[in-house]
Amino acid sequence: MGFLQADKKYVANGITVNEYLLTKHNPNGIDMPWAELNEIIGVTIHNTDWISTASGTHPSEQYTRATVNGNMGDVRVHFYVDDIDAWQNLPLTLSGWHAADGDGPGNRKTIAIECIMSSNYTNTDQKSEDNAARLCAYLLDKYKLGIDHLYTHQHWYSAKYCPAYILPHYSKFVSLVKKYMKGTTPAPAPTPAPAPDTSEMYRVRKSWGDAASQKGAYRNLESAKTCCNQYPDYHVYNSKGESVYHNAIKITSFGVQLRTLRKGMTGPDVKSLQQLLFAKGYSCGTTCDDGDFGDKTEKAVLKYQADNDLDKDGIVGIDTFSKLWGIS
Repeated sequence: MGFLQADKKYVANGITVNEYLLTKHNPNGIDMPWAELNEIIGVTIHNTDWISTASGTHPSEQYTRATVNGNMGDVRVHFYVDDIDAWQNLPLTLSGWHAADGDGPGNRKTIAIECIMSSNYTNTDQKSEDNAARLCAYLLDKYKLGIDHLYTHQHWYSAKYCPAYILPHYSKFVSLVKKYMKGTTPAPAPTPAPAPDTSEMYRVRKSWGDAASQKGAYRNLESAKTCCNQYPDYHVYNSKGESVYHNAIKITSFGVQLRTLRKGMTGPDVKSLQQLLFAKGYSCGTTCDDGDFGDKTEKAVLKYQADNDLDKDGIVGIDTFSKLWGIS
C-alpha cells in the first residue's frame, strides 16, 4: 500500500488535520470498534514513540497506514499527531480502543489523541506536543468542555504510565491547552499529575527496533511483565534497549520453556527442532542438526506445517511445537 491520501483536510487551531477514516477504508478487514460515541465527556491524551519513515511521509501518516495494514494490534484512536500535522482515523461519532478500561468511559466517552514524541524533548518533540495541545483545545471548545475534561491515559488505567513523555511536565501541557482554548468560561485545572518516578522506564515490545509493536511503557518492572505475559514472544526492554524479560512460549506439559524459532536464529533449541523434524521425516539438509535455522530448515518447517494443517508461516511457535511434541 502506498502513502495514504486524505479524503479531506481541515485546520484545527492552526494544525492541519488529514481525515482518513477507517470506517471508509478497511481493505484488510481489521477489527473495528462498534460502540457509538453518543456522549463525549472529554479528550484523552496518549504518547507513542517516533518511528522511522520512508522519504515523502512522516509518522502520523505512517501510524495511520500501519493501522490500516493491521500492524497496530487492537489499538484504535481518533487522531495521531506529530510535528507536521494530524491524521484522523475514526469519526467523532465512534468510540475508540485506547483507554484499557473496556466498556468504561475512557473508551466509550472520550476522544483519543496519540502524540508522537520521545523522552529527549527536542524541538521536534515540543512541536509535536504543541500540535497535540492545539488539537486538544479545538476539541474541548468544539464540545463546550472545560480544561477539567482533559484526561491522561493513566487516569483511566492507573498501571499505565501514559502519556509517558508529557506526564513529567503535565501541568505545563495543561496550561498550553488552556492557552489555545477559545472558551470564555474558565474551568478549574485538573489535579496535577504526581511527580514522575525517576526510576527506569520499561517498554513492552516484540523487538526493541519495532516501536509500532509496543504494548505499553511502565515505570514498574512487574507491571511491564504482567503486560508482556499477554503477548507471546514479547520482551520487556529497559531504556538502553536491553531485554530484561522475555515471554517465551511455554510447553508446560513437558516443564520446559522454548523460544519462538524462525529463520536466522541459531542455538541448541534450533538443533532440537531440526532433530524433531528429521524424526518426523522432514529433513533440514545434509547437515540436518547444525543448530542453524536457514533456508532448508525453513523449507522443512513449511512442509511440516502444510502437511499438518498449521499456519504456513515458517515460524515455530506454540502450535507447531505442540504438534511436533505430540501434545495437541
